[in-house]
Amino acid sequence: MSLSKVIEIALGELGKTEFPKGSNLTEFGERFGMNGVPWCVIFLWDVFNRAGERMAFYNGGKTASCKTLLRCYKEEGKTAPITDIQIGDILILNFSGKKIDGELDTEHCALVVEKGKLAGTWYTVEGNTSPGLEGSQDNGGCVAKKLRHVKNVVAVCRPQYKAEEPDPADDITGHWYTDDVRWCIAQGLIKCYPDGSFRPDQPVTRSEFAVVLRRFYNLIHGEDDLK
Repeated sequence: MSLSKVIEIALGELGKTEFPKGSNLTEFGERFGMNGVPWCVIFLWDVFNRAGERMAFYNGGKTASCKTLLRCYKEEGKTAPITDIQIGDILILNFSGKKIDGELDTEHCALVVEKGKLAGTWYTVEGNTSPGLEGSQDNGGCVAKKLRHVKNVVAVCRPQYKAEEPDPADDITGHWYTDDVRWCIAQGLIKCYPDGSFRPDQPVTRSEFAVVLRRFYNLIHGEDDLK
């Protein structure tokens, strides 16, 4: 699992809306365990968890608050200046200009997925925003891809993603077990060798099999130790 998986899942949710309109009721809130509240943070929590990057978001915990989310990244030293925004960063945004204790309010959050063509712009995927420039940008009720400018960025959170897993080499492509092997790799149950090969004909040792069993147990019970 990795940043690319987080982005893939986030993009796959584009167009999802709360129902009924104005209710803040979503499938993301259901999985989070707290529905009917503003859900921009909840959306990202859901994406990171389904991508196998639970520990990269709020240190594996739960929050629906932009302010609390930002505080966590600050305390862990995982923030960056707005002049150094990168793909995979979580932007904390403000649209109203409202300040609390002299600082811009933390109104919304977004996942950076692509650099914009104009200087200071980035494409993001966001939950609970509006599909266009009209309507509420921080409580719009849908998942949308947005073009954001640094002028609205309050802070930049930088999750620590797992290293990208190499794609399985051609030693499994085209075989009857290809899809199953790829699924196991995506779930973190097994890994390729450093050169990207899977070596399907190589015998499995007892220790390797024990590791797979432990990972499968952790996957079922929701534990994060898949090392």
